[in-house]
Amino acid sequence: MPENSVISKNIKAYRKEHGESQEAFAANCGLSTDSISLIEREKTDPKLSTLKSISAYMGCRTYQLMLIEDE
Repeated sequence: MPENSVISKNIKAYRKEHGESQEAFAANCGLSTDSISLIEREKTDPKLSTLKSISAYMGCRTYQLMLIEDE
């Protein structure tokens, strides 16, 4: 599975588990709603700095955004 797909799924799953809208999640990460939307739809390759902001908010290491959860 391509990295962007894994990142997208992990971010979206976290956001939904915590009942956050894209707007709230983006604000908590210090990013724009458009950025989160593009990432979740796999329409962009997020910068490392963006992934660091997201992982800091999620409370995980940046590399963990690319880990595939066991189904």
